[in-house]
Formats: sequence, structure tokens, C-alpha cells
Amino acid sequence: MLLFSIVASGGFAQSRADVAPPWLLAQEWQVGGFTSPESAIYDPRRDVIYVSNVNGYEENGVGFLSSISIRGVVLEQKWLSGLNAPTGMAIDADTLYVVDFNRLVVVDIPTQTIRALYESPDDNPGLNDIALGPGGAVYISGSARNSIYRLKDGALTQWIQSDELKFANGLHADGKYLFVAGFYLRRIDVATGEITNPGTDERLEDLESIEPDGAGGYFITQIGAKPIMHRSSSGTLSSILRRDTFSADVDFVAEKGLLIVPSGENMVVGFSAAKSPTSH
Repeated sequence: MLLFSIVASGGFAQSRADVAPPWLLAQEWQVGGFTSPESAIYDPRRDVIYVSNVNGYEENGVGFLSSISIRGVVLEQKWLSGLNAPTGMAIDADTLYVVDFNRLVVVDIPTQTIRALYESPDDNPGLNDIALGPGGAVYISGSARNSIYRLKDGALTQWIQSDELKFANGLHADGKYLFVAGFYLRRIDVATGEITNPGTDERLEDLESIEPDGAGGYFITQIGAKPIMHRSSSGTLSSILRRDTFSADVDFVAEKGLLIVPSGENMVVGFSAAKSPTSH
């Protein structure tokens, strides 16, 4: 196993050798053979991981989803085919939601079939990531339109558009707030629609994904070959893993201590992740 710890990143406070990293990551496995893997998501009912393969960001019908085991073994290279450019995913019991270029695809997991399709109300919205909120709320980022869309009354509608949501990309819903990782990190109050800065240093920019760590903090990835970051519950930012390639939409399986990272080298990498016993 390869053990990684905190790495100082330009623009942030330098880490001293005697300061413990907030998280310890150890590479457990890596598996290749994907085609522009964008997102990975763990299915707790079936104990498998689904990977979205963009395979050309256009309406081409050749995008697909793969399934792999929790140990990084490919189960079905093309678990579901015939998609356009699948990116973000979310799971609710036996339902898998897939953002697919200019539409939302709803998949019945047990039968591996498409149950419903919802088209974007706008041309070229750049639909990207998805998050599920309380009461069946479904939110989708529109990167090209600085927007958030919602699935409501059987249709996709634009909910919020704002320059504050520039290049809206990764999403996470925690009940009261929807976190949006875009050019900067922003937070939307889902009751009022108010957009605020959750206190993150603005030098952290061009964000790809935001994923809760199960302890009140978040893992954050950035566009390009940049470090995987961590934001603690108190707002402290740390660089926890420097990589030589792009880290896309990660998933953290807290009960297994596994951080799943789709990689720019057409790979998916699994890291065991544990809080440092001496970190604060």
C-alpha cells in the first residue's frame, strides 16, 4: 500500500513536520479500462460501485456505466449502455439517478433498465452533477448556465441562476443547505434560495466535487492535476493528497473508510481513509 499524508499547496498555510494530517490515505487498489470516468458512487444495497464513463462529451449514445466491486474488480464493463455523456450520479434505494449531458436518466437498479427520462428545459445547459435532498428533492448543476435545476412535478426546471454559481459543478445536499462546488464554493439555503460563502478561502477555486467525510468536514477536488483537499467542520483547509492527474467526482464510503477517486488516466483508485488520531 502507498501511504499519503498532508502536502502544502500554494496559497495556503504551510504544514509543519510535527503537525499531523487530518486524514491518512493509503492506496488500496486501482483499476483501469474506463473511458473518461467522471463519477463513482457506492451502492450499499448491492455492495458495488458504479462508474460513469463520459466517452465524448456530446449527445452520441455511446456513454455507459460500469460496475466494480468494493475491492476494485470490474464486474460489468458496460453495466448500462446507450447513454450520451453520463457524469454525476445519486442513489436512492433501488433507483439510480444519472446526469446525461442534457437530460436526467432514472435507472431501475435491479433490472438495469431506464425507468424515466427528463430533458433539460434549456439548450446546452452543461448538466453536470446531482444531489438528493430531503422530501425527494433532486438538484442538478448546470455548469454552462451558472444554474441549479430541480426535478419538480415531473419536469426539470431551472431553480436558481446566478454569477455566484459560476461554473456550478459538484453538489452536496445536507438538508438545510445545498453546497455548490464551482469556480468557488458556495452554499444555498434551500428554503430561501440565499447564496452565501461558507467561509472557504477564495484561493481555492475551479472546484470539481465536494463530498462529506462523515465527521462534519468535506473532501474537495479541483479541476486539473491539483491536490485533493479537505475542509474541516471548523473551516480549516488542508491538502491531503497531491496527484499528477485529474481527480474527478469522488465518493466516500464512511462505513468502509474508502475514498473512491475516478482518475484522469481512465482509472478508478480506491484509498483507505482514516482520521489521524492526533489531528484536531
